[in-house]
Amino acid sequence: MENDSNRIVSRIQDEIIPRRKVYLGLHLEILYAEDIDNPIVHPYALNREYRLAVWVDPNEEFSTIPVEGILNPVWNASGVILLKKFLEYHTFLNVEVLRVNSMNDPGTSSGVVIVGKAKIPLPTILYGEKVGRFGLVREMGEGFKVEGYIHLSMKLRKYIYV
Repeated sequence: MENDSNRIVSRIQDEIIPRRKVYLGLHLEILYAEDIDNPIVHPYALNREYRLAVWVDPNEEFSTIPVEGILNPVWNASGVILLKKFLEYHTFLNVEVLRVNSMNDPGTSSGVVIVGKAKIPLPTILYGEKVGRFGLVREMGEGFKVEGYIHLSMKLRKYIYV
């Protein structure tokens, strides 16, 4: 790596990469959810397909493909969210577990129901990592109820945007 007064550069196959093309990125590995959307508590849900939506900046959402599963859907998906602003602007990973294609739920016209959500603090140092089981909450009436968990890992890395 070389430094000069105008840019930070990196050598990849003898190519110089300007600073404006190097971003922080959040590498995600989304494993599975557990204990969500219990059929005894939520009997209206006949179709049990779930997808996960995650974002740091609401304009840049990462979403999994829908999978079937009762209580414990498994995605085993990975992806990267580029953080184009400084880290102090990005402090949380927002997570929503969504039941999709569920047209018989009362009160929904889109067929999408949020069955759990979480706000997880991001790693605060470069190459930092968070791995674990994070609690989900679900809106119930005028409040929230703790219901289920999401298992995932996130790593803060540098990425070159080409």
